[in-house]
Amino acid sequence: MSITLTSEARVVAVVAHPDDDALMFYGTLRTWRSTGAKVTVLVATNGANGVSVADHAAGIRLTDTQRLEEIRHSYGDTGIEVECLGFEDGALDADRALVSRIEAALTRLGCTVLLTHALHTGSDHQDHLAVARAALNAAARVPTCTTILHGKPHAPHHRFTTSVLVDITPFIADKVKALQAHQSQAGRYYLTEDYTRRRAAGAGWTLLPAQTDEGRYFEELAPSLLLIGRPADPDRQKNRSPVRARPRSPWIRPIS
Repeated sequence: MSITLTSEARVVAVVAHPDDDALMFYGTLRTWRSTGAKVTVLVATNGANGVSVADHAAGIRLTDTQRLEEIRHSYGDTGIEVECLGFEDGALDADRALVSRIEAALTRLGCTVLLTHALHTGSDHQDHLAVARAALNAAARVPTCTTILHGKPHAPHHRFTTSVLVDITPFIADKVKALQAHQSQAGRYYLTEDYTRRRAAGAGWTLLPAQTDEGRYFEELAPSLLLIGRPADPDRQKNRSPVRARPRSPWIRPIS
């Protein structure tokens, strides 16, 4: 399945650290922004503890603003906004504080489409899993948020089944540059151009092999909740309870 958004969409990507958004969603956010959708990246922490073991042993430390400056630089003049909730890097928990702050932000931003980390049992960062749980909890109380999508983690994972592909071919070079903007994380394999292009090239082989063979690049998503249906058929709905009927999402256009 592939989807595109209308200009009425309000997209919020909720992630744990600066660079998480670019790894999973950069091309998707740029693609949807190009259709006129309003796009915001909501980062739970400033990522100040994101140093390697070797750098930490050498006494290298990051400032509270360094990685936030990098993420804002990575989006430049694209029109994508970045906000930070200011929680401690490495100490996130899906508790009332985190859930409440995310819920308030989603409500204020009028979120219609939520992107966040995956819920899986792999060896992922504990902050990623906490943000995923908190974001899902918060979104359940935001009436406008009817579409929830998870990004494929780069860590070894289980139970992530791709069912939504976003063609990011026009933005693959920009994604490479955006990841390179995170200079404080330089040297990590998942920020390199080779890894980025290989991951995006391999994403579509199962679902869209013909397009992938033509050199298209994709980002992989999996839905928790996805309302992209066409208007309901009255003949099919007349015997169903109104409580169970799903409204059409006006900000999403199905792509056949």
